[in-house]
Amino acid sequence: MTAVAAAPGRAVRRRAGPGPLALLRQSVAPTPGRLANTLRLTILVLATVTVSEVFRIPEPALSAYIVLFVSRGEAASTVMTAALAGIAILLAIGVTIVLFGLSLAEPALRIPVIAAGTFVAMFLSRTSPVGPVFLGAGFIIAYGLTLGDQVLQLSLLPGTTADTAEFALPELAFMPPEEALVHFLLWLGVIVSLPIALVIAANLFTGRDPALLLQAALSDRLRIAARACRREPGSDAALAAVAGEGIVDLLKLDHLSGLLHRRRRLDANVPALVREIDRLALVLLAWLRLPDTERSRQALAGTAGFCEAAERALRVGGRPADPEPVRLPDSGDAAARPLGSMLSRSLAALHAAFVPPPPRTDARPKDAARSPRRILVADAFGNPAHARFAFKVTLAVMGCYAVEMLTDWPGIHTCVITCFFVSLGTVGETLHKAGLRIVGCLIGGALGIGTILLLMPSMTDLGQLLLVLAAVTFLAGWIANGSERIAYAGWQIALAFFIAVLQGYGPTLDMQTARDRIIGILLGNLVVFVVSTTIWPVRAGDLLRGSLRQAFAQFAVLLQAPEAAPQPDAWHELGEAMGRARSLLVNQDFEPEDRRGHRLDAARLARVQALAVPVSVIRDLGADPAWQTVPEPQRTIVLDHHRDLAAWFRDCSDAVGAGRPPRAAPPAPPDALLRAGAVQDPSCAAHLQARAAWYRLLDRSIRDLPELPGPERGGQGAAA
Repeated sequence: MTAVAAAPGRAVRRRAGPGPLALLRQSVAPTPGRLANTLRLTILVLATVTVSEVFRIPEPALSAYIVLFVSRGEAASTVMTAALAGIAILLAIGVTIVLFGLSLAEPALRIPVIAAGTFVAMFLSRTSPVGPVFLGAGFIIAYGLTLGDQVLQLSLLPGTTADTAEFALPELAFMPPEEALVHFLLWLGVIVSLPIALVIAANLFTGRDPALLLQAALSDRLRIAARACRREPGSDAALAAVAGEGIVDLLKLDHLSGLLHRRRRLDANVPALVREIDRLALVLLAWLRLPDTERSRQALAGTAGFCEAAERALRVGGRPADPEPVRLPDSGDAAARPLGSMLSRSLAALHAAFVPPPPRTDARPKDAARSPRRILVADAFGNPAHARFAFKVTLAVMGCYAVEMLTDWPGIHTCVITCFFVSLGTVGETLHKAGLRIVGCLIGGALGIGTILLLMPSMTDLGQLLLVLAAVTFLAGWIANGSERIAYAGWQIALAFFIAVLQGYGPTLDMQTARDRIIGILLGNLVVFVVSTTIWPVRAGDLLRGSLRQAFAQFAVLLQAPEAAPQPDAWHELGEAMGRARSLLVNQDFEPEDRRGHRLDAARLARVQALAVPVSVIRDLGADPAWQTVPEPQRTIVLDHHRDLAAWFRDCSDAVGAGRPPRAAPPAPPDALLRAGAVQDPSCAAHLQARAAWYRLLDRSIRDLPELPGPERGGQGAAA
């Protein structure tokens, strides 16, 4: 996008962020709710292991790990995830029994059955609204079918259990093959149901209510806005940070808060409240770019007081007093007037959002159109990326299974499990999670082997085992409840430690099992890495550019006409596109730079997101009554300029996707707007001055955009 850039793309480099140690300290620092979630996880793991050991339920390591796998940051999504996963897994066990019945007489059929089941499950995991359910079901089917070979071998052994596999029940050696398989799979249902039942019960009574999390997040944003209005040190950076987070997660918390009614929900129109607080942050960021004078600070004094009153209303209930109008600084800047008016309207809309919406009625007109509920996403069969992803996961799973069978090394069966939970959408995401899995696996394995060598010989009862489990589970849970940069490592620390220490129903000195399973995890990561980087690689950078392309397209929609017609869908899609782009930044860091050395970074995304402020102000100018009094010559100039802006943004969207610069420079601001005939009406003249000022600001923001790179060679971002 050389036509946009004021400087070459290499001149806009990633800002030197904190070093690895600083990032690690930041990732492990205490955050609200982290200690409570970690303690809950630890207690649930100890309860699961205790029940498994007392009642001699096999595979306590798998049961303990499921506690971490289905737990989320709040109660509603945890209960939903656990319930859906439990139902899906139990149904998958029934399907596995049926598949065994079809393929037991002919073992050669089992390989295509595993491959077909994995492909279908992974395809549905990408194209279905309940994708994680199909992921869990596909994993159980593949896990049961692959371990079924070993169960069959065990049941055909002579009357001895000297070579009994660690995961199998000893009595399977004395059962017919068919009964042994059914017995094993039914026990697998118990192994899964126990932790899921405990997780659901614990979160129903002690889980974090999403309504309270939403209330805390909104209160925090209002406190930061009040600090920014008073120009306190560090408030500008904090305001920019919360403005960059977007509202997708907050709206998700609002949706989840309707599932649990244990505590008071916000007595307000929550979606409007979320949108207006986010809009307030963007407007304040633009206001803070004005000259820092005593007048500009005084103008925001009332805004700071209203933000504090709104924050108190969120905490204790009620409604804040009416906001004071923003008194503009006498700076002579025409851009400040519409910005001040926009800030006043934003405060008024925020105040109005504290009134709860009218109750919804179930009565609908008979001919009212209802949006159909899709079983699959719209592009399920049209987008080849979904089938390619399913094929790559299937290839990795079957490759690991082939290595396990050809080497006659059943102890490395964790390689198959690894392929399901490491294979992700992009190369960067796969490498990120694989790296965390390897590091966590090595740490957990070292802790497990150290426990076997140093502590197991002295352990004599279950209480001593639980003490060791509590310490390691707390460490793993603390990391798992952190940011996405390190969370996956916590899961792997727990998994590697559990499979090393929780063998059988008592103290163990067997380090071979721990060694084999850790090797299986490393093998699975290696296979997934090779498959993901060589077969249809999907680059996070390409997907990020696709999100930017959608953002520019929404800017074009918003600027099609100067009238301030409601555009909720465009603003929503713009926010979602920028949110996806921000989430991809972390994974992009794990991918090599392309040949041109260009890489999208947080600074570039912040420049693009900053366009939303002048676009929003220009849209609001269409609601100004003075717009209706604008003479025809100036109105024609405004209409032509909006048409040119929309066309340029559409071309810019195409240019980002195609990896080329825009075909033309952005349209110059219409300086003739104030010269095309005399304007007698003072309000109309002020309106035109404000338009001209904000058109210049938008043009300046566009020309300050850095060069945005095109797609990397060989990537499949367009398909994804």
